[in-house]
Amino acid sequence: MLAIRAMRMFDGECFATGGVTLLIDDHGRIAEVEQGLPDLPENVPVIDHPDATVLPGLIDTHVHLVTDSEVGALDRVAGYSDAELDAVITEGLRRQLLAGVTTVRDLGDRRFNVVDRRDRQRAGRLSEPEPTILASGPPVTSTRGHCHYMGGEVSGADGIAAAIDVRVQRGVDIVKVMASGGMGTLGTDILGTQFSIEEMRFLVERAHAAGLPVTAHAHSLSAVQQVVEVGVDGIEHCSCLTPTGPTVGDELLDSLVAGGIFVGGALGSPPEAVLDKAPAQIRAMMAQRGITFESVRSLVLELRGRMYRRGVRFVAGADSGISSEVAHGLMHRAVSFFVEAGASTADALASATSVSAQACGLGNRKGLLRRGYDADIIVVNGDLRTDGAALSDVRSVVLGGSVIR
Repeated sequence: MLAIRAMRMFDGECFATGGVTLLIDDHGRIAEVEQGLPDLPENVPVIDHPDATVLPGLIDTHVHLVTDSEVGALDRVAGYSDAELDAVITEGLRRQLLAGVTTVRDLGDRRFNVVDRRDRQRAGRLSEPEPTILASGPPVTSTRGHCHYMGGEVSGADGIAAAIDVRVQRGVDIVKVMASGGMGTLGTDILGTQFSIEEMRFLVERAHAAGLPVTAHAHSLSAVQQVVEVGVDGIEHCSCLTPTGPTVGDELLDSLVAGGIFVGGALGSPPEAVLDKAPAQIRAMMAQRGITFESVRSLVLELRGRMYRRGVRFVAGADSGISSEVAHGLMHRAVSFFVEAGASTADALASATSVSAQACGLGNRKGLLRRGYDADIIVVNGDLRTDGAALSDVRSVVLGGSVIR
């Protein structure tokens, strides 16, 4: 048994003050959550954090463990040897854990390297602690489509069926599909769709029949409309881009809410380095409307705020690892951006804890400080209610009941 005491708590849904004591059992689970600072038996070790906030470990729902957090990270993925890639994965996981991220959902594997790492983790064949890994395998994409070099190219219904079957065999946790082109792959159509509506519906139905959820990378409005219609479980980015800029109607927002679709994947604005390399069609649209890097941020904030007020469920996936501006271990920036867009501090933190756990199918054991839940816990200096920057000042990380930092 281990006790952790702090003066403040965010339990994954709401704040509590006046002191809290978490008791962790020998199986790595939370045994009790007690208000106040009660006396404990002498044989129970106690870790006190008098001027801090305790909360569930963060869950980053959109990471790329095969990328090295530097400019041009995606461009280097195809050239890595398996050994080099394993080192990149190790470093990304290390950064995430030190920043208080105790679970990561990888949505951009090269072939199945991250799936292999997840399997080794689950078999207990790793020497160092690291965040719990959920993995999609390579994103399913069209021929020469966005991130095709990761090994997920398909063509037609037969290709889609084979891709889903392979992912079922490898035991992936979720299927990631590229519904539109992307900023990082020149020649792809970021303002259109990569699959027909029939192909996308077939992919979702086949994955769901196998018990696998589907999340879709979708920048264009047409791609967002397509994947909402076929019933995906999540949308990454959900930028709703058109040739004249982001456009989204109330009907589409209501469909997102009614469908219970989780929206995540870089809630912030695209890094300036990414915009500098954007496809010609995006640069032309920006030039036509006089859009600058600074105004992109304002447009994204406005879009996210409107979606939030309409009731869209956000998860704070950060697209981690694809550049230095969204490096592994910087998910606190996604949470801060959500607050800047108009979310309450509690809702923003929930998007990185309890709501993310629900989106990942882990809502019954992670993302909340509750009896019987995994003891994935972090402690940050200061008062998160009034100082959002405190999320970046991690004092302690507890992973599965073991104090890591």
